[in-house]
Amino acid sequence: MNNFRAVNPQTGEEFGPEIANATKGEVSAIIEAAHAPEQTPALRASLLRNIAVALEEARPQIVPIAQQESGLPEARINGELTRTVFQVNLFAAQIATGRHLDPKIDLADANYPMGARPDIRKENQPLGTVAIFAASNFPLAFSTAGGDSISALAAGCAVVLKAHPSHPQTSRLVFAAIQSGIEASGQPKEIFSMVEGNDPQITHWVASHPKITAIGFTGSGGVGKLLMDLAAKREVPIPVFAEMGSINPVFVTSSAISQRNDALVKGAVDSALLGSGQFCTKPGLFVIPKSHADLFLSEMEKYLATISVGPLLNQGIAERYSAAITSLAKLSSVKVMSGNTSGAGIVVTPTFFIADWSVISAHPQALEEHFGPTTVIAIAEESQYEVIASALEGQLTATIHGSDGDSVAPLLAVLAEKAGRVIWNAFPTGVSVTAAMQHGGQWPSSSSHTTSVGTDAIYRFMRPVSYQGMPDSLLPDSLKDSNPLGLERLVNGVRTKQ
Repeated sequence: MNNFRAVNPQTGEEFGPEIANATKGEVSAIIEAAHAPEQTPALRASLLRNIAVALEEARPQIVPIAQQESGLPEARINGELTRTVFQVNLFAAQIATGRHLDPKIDLADANYPMGARPDIRKENQPLGTVAIFAASNFPLAFSTAGGDSISALAAGCAVVLKAHPSHPQTSRLVFAAIQSGIEASGQPKEIFSMVEGNDPQITHWVASHPKITAIGFTGSGGVGKLLMDLAAKREVPIPVFAEMGSINPVFVTSSAISQRNDALVKGAVDSALLGSGQFCTKPGLFVIPKSHADLFLSEMEKYLATISVGPLLNQGIAERYSAAITSLAKLSSVKVMSGNTSGAGIVVTPTFFIADWSVISAHPQALEEHFGPTTVIAIAEESQYEVIASALEGQLTATIHGSDGDSVAPLLAVLAEKAGRVIWNAFPTGVSVTAAMQHGGQWPSSSSHTTSVGTDAIYRFMRPVSYQGMPDSLLPDSLKDSNPLGLERLVNGVRTKQ
């Protein structure tokens, strides 16, 4: 394919240098060269801390380019870079303790109840060289130095990053900062490599290379399923950890509307339109009670009429959005509610669709994720909520807006089976980077039960290895009798540093 350039979503115009598409030979050479030396937890943590410092130092260069390439406001980009630096440091703190190795030692026991037991010791080890595919909607937090790539790096893997063509210059600046941190750590630059291009074949070349041992991806269901298909067809299949989005249903009770309708409606609209509706956690379905529907929708129509949104990230997203809302608008018995179209660039109109649940459920396209400033409002009897929840596919999130007097435990039980994160009286678009966060849900929202946000994301890129009857001198440091790393370990079922 030809070279390409970045596009400013606020103007629709190309700018910046031409970016060459990597050839198949170049992709192969990058992957073949990728490697990560064995390191103590302290050394790998130091590497991450140096990367965090380099990213912060590059903030003045990164922010304006990321703004220009994404069309996102300065505050959003700065916040995203702050989150990126924070999560790098969070993983550094995690691996410095060695907890991610999860060392377990079961000493030999001739009198073990199930028969004589040999000496068995186990730890988590990195998978090797992993491929990460950057996201379009988070040019920093889920891109070059995003949660997928940094959790893989923290696990001890070598990372080959496929940069997203929607923000090529941002990717280059962030990659340079990563390389600066690697250099400051005295580590080989091949720990982290980057592949550039908008040629779809590059995805095939990266995912199919025999040295790649796992894939991490945050993005569309179409690409996620393609990666899964490519990984399954390899001579040696590999895992794909894909977070692919969902409609993130929100169930609203009549008491919630009675108590706080104005604030509830404003929060609902703002959440659906945050980032121009380009979050994988956007609420794409609201289920509201028939008894209070008029009150809720009247306030929503008034508020939505005052709203316009920023440009979409790229022309492809805009075209898919326009096709989706055109199709939904043709459905019979569906009311269309619109906001305002903003100015120049890759702009679209916020559009909501309202109908009874019986109408929505009869049209599968209404229950699909539509990337952009749109959502569906389904009207139903509250007695139907559990049945509706049971009919939905797997979700990243599911939310209930209610009051303390509501009997929602049965609904919550159904939603907890469907979603990776269940929420009470808040909105799903905020995803905190913390140990207890689960960002991943049942199929088809994700390809596995793992999380792509929070410290547990590291375990996607590690595998347990047991050593049986091994001489102490041949054991990894985390499993040696002397415990040279000073780790807390599970020894004969008891946590100890002894």
